[in-house]
Amino acid sequence: MSWLAAFAQSDSTLLSHRCSDTAIVIPWSEFTFAGHRRYTIDGLPPLRESRINPYTLGAAGTIYTGIMVGLHFYQKSTIWNERAQFRVIEDGDYARGVDKLGHIYGAYIMSYYSGELLQGSGVAHRHAMLYGALMGIVYQSYVEFEDGVGKDWGFSPSDLAFNLVGAGFFLLQQSVPVLQYFSPKWQYIPAHWYGEAERREGKTFIDDYSSSTFFLSAKIRPLLPESVGHVVPQWLALGVGYGVRGLGGNNGTSDRRIVASLDLDLVELLPDFEPMLGHPIGSVLNWLAQSFNYFKIPTPAIEWSERHPPRVYLLYPFKLTIGGMRL
Repeated sequence: MSWLAAFAQSDSTLLSHRCSDTAIVIPWSEFTFAGHRRYTIDGLPPLRESRINPYTLGAAGTIYTGIMVGLHFYQKSTIWNERAQFRVIEDGDYARGVDKLGHIYGAYIMSYYSGELLQGSGVAHRHAMLYGALMGIVYQSYVEFEDGVGKDWGFSPSDLAFNLVGAGFFLLQQSVPVLQYFSPKWQYIPAHWYGEAERREGKTFIDDYSSSTFFLSAKIRPLLPESVGHVVPQWLALGVGYGVRGLGGNNGTSDRRIVASLDLDLVELLPDFEPMLGHPIGSVLNWLAQSFNYFKIPTPAIEWSERHPPRVYLLYPFKLTIGGMRL
């Protein structure tokens, strides 16, 4: 049976051989994440056994290498532009903890995208997720070693530990279903857009931590008793975030922010584009919606601050004024 024929069949009959080989396809009905169908970068069902396509693997490798090289030169011209002898500097209080959340998120998201590229190249799903996590750790470790020879930086053991936490959480989600209802998310909006000061030392958007808020978002409905959960929309989530505004040379001028925010699960909220637009356009849009789900969009929120009373936001972090009322 050909691969295209197998792809066209229903979930119940999708257990077939890819390219007439021994790579068994995982039915869509079995391939879920957080209770919803898990989309792939190429729109095709994943494999239980690897069936490498050298062309797609080469393309994926080229894309991955291009991104890594681009990031390297970007950081080389900004935060690593001055070199020094390798040194170890423990910076547990750096950026008042926001940096550590950034390392968790960075390792997690690198693991996700690396795994997706491998899976689209014909690597078996379980192997793609494992190798993706390893690739996430390797890249983040490389960044840490580059910090070690940066004039204004140093190798931080705690940064490396938080990298392992991010990649480890990604791996745990593959085998512990309840963890799939929790998603790390990053909200980056330049602080001057909403009347706050950007980080003075920030040389790139990556280390402008005054403009970043990191969230852990949880889908509400699956975590509630069924008697209550059925009234909650599938797409509704709740996020808890942490950020620091006004970061500068003196921590006394900065302001920690804790945020409780409504959130949206885009996979549940947006329609399935494949029946509407077909394959591959609809499939790619589905995957993009799934992948964008790791970025936090502005939603209603309550913010607690060290320097002002709790504030309610209609679209956090923007300060809107409606009828004389600031929201």
